[in-house]
Amino acid sequence: MQFKNTIQSMQKLGSDVVKEGRSILKKKKKQTRQNTLYNDYDYLVTANKSSVTLEFEFGGAEDYWAFVDEGVKGAGGFKGSGKMRGQGSPFKFGSKMPPRKPLIDWIRNKPIKGRDKKGRFITNESLGFLIQRAIYQRGLTRTQFFSKPFTQELNKQTDKITEAFADDLELAIETIIK
Repeated sequence: MQFKNTIQSMQKLGSDVVKEGRSILKKKKKQTRQNTLYNDYDYLVTANKSSVTLEFEFGGAEDYWAFVDEGVKGAGGFKGSGKMRGQGSPFKFGSKMPPRKPLIDWIRNKPIKGRDKKGRFITNESLGFLIQRAIYQRGLTRTQFFSKPFTQELNKQTDKITEAFADDLELAIETIIK
């Protein structure tokens, strides 16, 4: 069976989800110099004789895109006036802190410099530890760059996808009858 109309409607869905998701990432300032998540976020529509599949790809961000999307609840125990982040997230920090090396690499890529109370620069390792501890205690905010646009666009386009599939099915039946 040919899925020409279904493929087009699935490509529209994938395109709209990725476009809106990238917009959210930009608004929430979830970009670095390398922009791995932003650049590698894409979709792929594949078809065979009996089905059409829409897959979303995250490339080099495959390991952490879900944490950026859903956030992570902090473990608590922090002092100060900071807010808890990641409310409503299925992810939570347990007894282990997030790894420090990616944070230090992120600090070098950003580039940012930390200072102590006297205004002197501190090492990237020290700043990495401070960020690591803050993330562990407070968590990571939710962006919903994937889940929100996917749900919204799927709700908007379900009827169009169904109609496209019906058109493809009708064409296949006409071809079989002839």
